Amino acid sequence: MAEKPGVESAISVEYLRSVVEHLEQLGSHPLGFRVAGTPEERAAAHFASSELRALGLEVVDEPVPVDAWRLLDAYVELGGGRRFECASFGGVPETGAEGVSGRLVFVGRGGRRELDRLDVAGAITLVDWCDDGLWPYQVGLELGIRGAAAMVVTSLPGGPYYQAPGALGSFDGLWHREGPPAVTIRKEDAAALVARDGETVRVVLSAPLQRGARASNVVGTLPGRRATRPLLVGAHHDAWFSGAFDDASGVAITLALARACVETGLRPRHPIVFISHTAEEYGIAESAYDWCYGAWRQIAAEHREWSTRAPFYLNVEGSGRPEPFVVDAPPELTGWARRVCRRAALDGLLPHGWRLGSPSTWTEVWPFLAAGVPGINVSTFSSDFNRTEYHTQYDRSAEVDFGYLALLTRVCARLLLAADTDADRFLDFPARARHLRRRLGGASHPGLERALAQLERAEGRRAFTAAARGLHGLDAKETAAYPHEQTARDVENLQAALAAVRLGRHASAARRLARVGLNRLCADLSHEAFAIERSRRGRRAARACWAAQGDPDVGPDLWPELASLRGDPGARSPGPWLEQSVERHLARARRELARRLDRMAAAAGGRTLPLPRADDVRSTPTRARPTERPGAPSNRGGRPTSNER
Repeated sequence: MAEKPGVESAISVEYLRSVVEHLEQLGSHPLGFRVAGTPEERAAAHFASSELRALGLEVVDEPVPVDAWRLLDAYVELGGGRRFECASFGGVPETGAEGVSGRLVFVGRGGRRELDRLDVAGAITLVDWCDDGLWPYQVGLELGIRGAAAMVVTSLPGGPYYQAPGALGSFDGLWHREGPPAVTIRKEDAAALVARDGETVRVVLSAPLQRGARASNVVGTLPGRRATRPLLVGAHHDAWFSGAFDDASGVAITLALARACVETGLRPRHPIVFISHTAEEYGIAESAYDWCYGAWRQIAAEHREWSTRAPFYLNVEGSGRPEPFVVDAPPELTGWARRVCRRAALDGLLPHGWRLGSPSTWTEVWPFLAAGVPGINVSTFSSDFNRTEYHTQYDRSAEVDFGYLALLTRVCARLLLAADTDADRFLDFPARARHLRRRLGGASHPGLERALAQLERAEGRRAFTAAARGLHGLDAKETAAYPHEQTARDVENLQAALAAVRLGRHASAARRLARVGLNRLCADLSHEAFAIERSRRGRRAARACWAAQGDPDVGPDLWPELASLRGDPGARSPGPWLEQSVERHLARARRELARRLDRMAAAAGGRTLPLPRADDVRSTPTRARPTERPGAPSNRGGRPTSNER
């Protein structure tokens, strides 16, 4: 009897190309945009669903409630009628058909010290997004409080994004409801606007927001010989602009794998679930955590059982650009992933090389990992692409090497089938214990050390869920970290600041306090804006969604202390109150560190912590204001003072 052809033999370059080219032409705007909950996203979900059904798989379209934001038109118009084409960020409020007119004010990076020198009330503000330390939504919050009518965002030469010639950018908004309408503009066009500072311009943004709209995660299942422990593989079908690379290429790999498995008659040990996710780029308005929403909703609400049963999740991000293949793997899967990739490289499947990375909150693997599912993310993203063409109109199929994409699909097939074979023995718990010991720094906890010794001897799927839920955390910037790391740094910086205060070294104390939690933003936001921003961070914040899994420690509000130490106009003078305040914050941080280390010890020792449930994210966040203290300046009821965020 002839041997059945392997899955790799059925990978088709032509099919991969057809999927990407079909998805990239779905858009609400001439430049694209298939955003969660819009007709374009539903068309993408329907396409994925139809492809899987045509293979004979059992397919379910799982509803995901989202705040659908649909870009229709955006531009800046000069007095003489000349228009500059624009885009915008997901969730940003529209202007209405008439637009918003006002005098143009170039505010540079838009920090409070720049804004204190300008009158932006009623103005159209032009903002240079020039570094990753201050994002447009944070500037928009400050501008909204100060009465700006609208905001035009660019990233001038040297900025963190949109640096390709003529690039027009987009992103998830993370927008505050206090923020004004905002559009993005090419840096070349922005240069022309800078020269017209003070002239009257008009901004038009047509982008209706439909709260509680329906989007869909598509789930197709190939039966396996074991019925209850599914392997998962997925990508996301929503996109900014055409999204050919990010992430139609990932959807193409997912569908091509399903097609190859069916065509070759594969009977895996485990069922294989092929997923096309919605709302990776953006899913809900007015949230600090508005991305990876569809994946979070799936693991937190629709398939909580996967968190304890699914042996493996392969998340496929943008792939096929001629860059190294990057595998983001947790310590438990690093050795296994390395072995698979080394063999693939020897077989000529990775002509541009490969490397291992760490799981990031910018991909959908993180909510699955933090829920307890062993998983990896694969992509060919590069730092150069991120700065130049990422989330711009240049994300087109012409930039995808489909021959390379076919090779990467074969590598993904190997990863998936190796997981099918190795699922009961590929978890390396000693590697996790070693990794955590290296990251403990000076933090000491006898119970955790005993638990790590126990973790080194752990085996099986249950131990992974316990460890993952307790050890996957977030820092104050939503970066993946161990749960104790931000708090431990905060304790160290508060201790150093307290010593500096006692010695009268105010500049040194201010530098240390600015490193605590979110307080780096105090240099750029008024106290009112900082309080609002801080209030929507952390596991208890409204619309925290997947961040509740990582329990980020945003730190105390040190705005008054920093204003005092920096000698801001109107700030309270340093005195005994300052030392007492830092002492109180330090005591609280030490207690919080102990709590976090206790939870980590319990998890490493095998206790399975609860998976946070999907709350009602459609509730509207409340507006926070700074806690007033004697002598602290207040921005309440009018334009802010010169003290800030």
